[in-house]
Amino acid sequence: MKGIQYLAFLGTLFITQTGFVCSDMEFLERSKGGSVVFPCEVEPRDPSPYGVYLKRSWLNQIEVLFQFTKTDFTVEENYDKKRISVSGDSSTHSLNVTISQLSASDTDRYYCEFVVDNPSSEDIRIRGKTEFFLLVKAGGQCDCSRYSMLLYALSSAVVVLLLLLLLGFVVIYKGKARRSVSSHPQAPIYEEMTGSRKRAPRNLEEMEPSEYTNCSVKKSCPQNHYESPRGAPCPRTN
Repeated sequence: MKGIQYLAFLGTLFITQTGFVCSDMEFLERSKGGSVVFPCEVEPRDPSPYGVYLKRSWLNQIEVLFQFTKTDFTVEENYDKKRISVSGDSSTHSLNVTISQLSASDTDRYYCEFVVDNPSSEDIRIRGKTEFFLLVKAGGQCDCSRYSMLLYALSSAVVVLLLLLLLGFVVIYKGKARRSVSSHPQAPIYEEMTGSRKRAPRNLEEMEPSEYTNCSVKKSCPQNHYESPRGAPCPRTN
């Protein structure tokens, strides 16, 4: 049972922290055969609500009961009306719904929904201030089928939460990687061209010996002012 209670707590935390509900969540733990009271309350408004629902919205999505203002309430066909009682009225914006002779099958998430008349369109439905997660302990007996269903549902909720957290970490990591790449831009093209020009003189130095060996160089000879005042070409030497 402790494992079921722990998973139920994780499921409640998952529901309340991931934004699936807009109202407060209250955790209720009861023993099999006991009773529970759901206080239904909504902010005062004009016009006042003319009716109220008590609904389940997790393991079984059903309407447990409906009460019209100042009249008796009706219950869903699978419920025993003798187990349920209502004190107060929806027109007062507050009432209590009591369910007795609880069993493991009553474990679920519950909430109240008030109905307000709207002559110009569909009636307005307003959730109560508080939603409830009811966990019914089976005591010494074990309703294994119900427990396995609850265990599966809570485990699935925890797995989804972990996957959402993992996805968030991946998105954050990729965003940081993209920012780090964009902060180190590549060198402009003109810098690469300038770098190639700076390397050009080394190539010229390598080419100079071959260029000079391929061209003829005229040697100048000192003039003999006594023999050739005008300067004569240097005689060819063998």
